[in-house]
Amino acid sequence: MDLKLNGKVVMITGASKGLGRAMAEAFAAEGARLSICARGADALSEAEKQLRAAGAEVVAQAVDVADATAAAKWVGTTVERFGAVDVLINNAGGADPRPFAALDEKAWQAAFDQNFFSAVSLARACAAEMQKRGGGAIINISSIYGREAGGPVSYNASKAALNSLTKMLARELAPHQIRVNAIAPGSIIYPGGVWEAVFKQNPAFEKDFIAHEFPWGRLGRPEEVAFAALMLASPRASWITGACVPVDGAQGRSNI
Repeated sequence: MDLKLNGKVVMITGASKGLGRAMAEAFAAEGARLSICARGADALSEAEKQLRAAGAEVVAQAVDVADATAAAKWVGTTVERFGAVDVLINNAGGADPRPFAALDEKAWQAAFDQNFFSAVSLARACAAEMQKRGGGAIINISSIYGREAGGPVSYNASKAALNSLTKMLARELAPHQIRVNAIAPGSIIYPGGVWEAVFKQNPAFEKDFIAHEFPWGRLGRPEEVAFAALMLASPRASWITGACVPVDGAQGRSNI
């Protein structure tokens, strides 16, 4: 099936590794033009090099998307190069594992800057460009622990806020033909990722965790999230907006 993504301008945050890298590769395979960012310049440069070698047209810029000014400049660079923005994927984020009692105001602000406010500022900038284009798609990478209880407390709260933003933006931007959805991954494993490191340190925990949490008997893979992003970004998903789609192999326990 032609997903009608060939030539579309797709912006992806946190694209140097993991989910972001897998999404960049998947969109490149569909013929999309890519604008990618990440905080680490070296890893981002390597991702850019490999995407170009695969035939993709790519702009790469080292950006901390928690810095709204830097993020806005990245949008400007993208528009200057490609003339438009069709798809924005807010993938950058992170978790502070400390419990509530250990989190001061600065830590809470950092969690929301990374997981929530970065998406707010980029959605604001990109929605304005999408309106000029006659529409577009925004995809927020949330978590099953934004849909239900679980995970570190500041991560859970900020991802829940991201889900709420997704629904409200979907309603507000619908008259402009801009669809807004979220993807809620479960635990995803990839080389150099958190779960790989945790399991190497504690193989017994890996066995117990999978046995109790994963009906499929394994964690998810980045490309499985990437394929969901392709579907939601495609114009063929024209009547899907305001949704939060779990990609978790039934790890999550929410009924909605």
